[in-house]
Amino acid sequence: MLPSFLHALSTEARAAVLSSARTLQWSRGSLLHHSDDVAEAAFALTGGHVRLYRLGSGAREVTVSVHGQGEVLGMATLTPGGSYGLYAEAMDDVEALVLGGDNLRGLIRQHPDMAVALTAQVAKQTRSLQERLSQLVFLEVSQRLALALLQLAHESAAQERPAPGQTPQEYAPQIQATQAGPERARHRPETAHAGSSPVSPVALRGRISHQDLAYVVGSTRETITKLLGDFRTRGLLDLGYRRIVVTDLAGLEDAARQPLGA
Repeated sequence: MLPSFLHALSTEARAAVLSSARTLQWSRGSLLHHSDDVAEAAFALTGGHVRLYRLGSGAREVTVSVHGQGEVLGMATLTPGGSYGLYAEAMDDVEALVLGGDNLRGLIRQHPDMAVALTAQVAKQTRSLQERLSQLVFLEVSQRLALALLQLAHESAAQERPAPGQTPQEYAPQIQATQAGPERARHRPETAHAGSSPVSPVALRGRISHQDLAYVVGSTRETITKLLGDFRTRGLLDLGYRRIVVTDLAGLEDAARQPLGA
């Protein structure tokens, strides 16, 4: 599946990118790059999720952001000689188009629409990062977890049941409202076709561990395990080994708006 920014390119520019890029895969837990590696390539994710993190004192890992299909990483390669500054770890099986820095800069010079498309994509990801930081400050862990589960449920439903005439990439942007916080989670995402909103229950795709959710939410595995148990007790989830089924989307939306016990 093509990265999002490629859809904004002319046919000629898109073909030039695809002919210049290599398609690489990483298994869960593999590093796409280290923090101090020289930024020699950019990555456009075509599958899977990647966690960007730093190492703090005592080798404590601090997750900065999590990126998924359609997003771009490693744009530091546009500044020759610089380093990535973050570790990039595959959270599941990951596939990406990889462009060397020289190739990327050359393509941007030849195809100005590529610079516009990449700028728009990076701006979108920056907004998501800002929202993540806001959630860390203003929302309780239970709310952040509910939002993360809602987003995963919408992604899973989009991949399983895209609306007629739509690809998963075209449908997915319509369901990003759940990333924007509890206020926008009040309303179900609007879609162009009736019946394309997910309906409970929704089985989340992929192997999702409690530690994965802790990375996404900015918490600890122990806290996430307790909250998942609370959600299950409330009838919002069905849990198994690295398996989560959302059984009550409306209830999960309520949990995103109001902390547990409030």
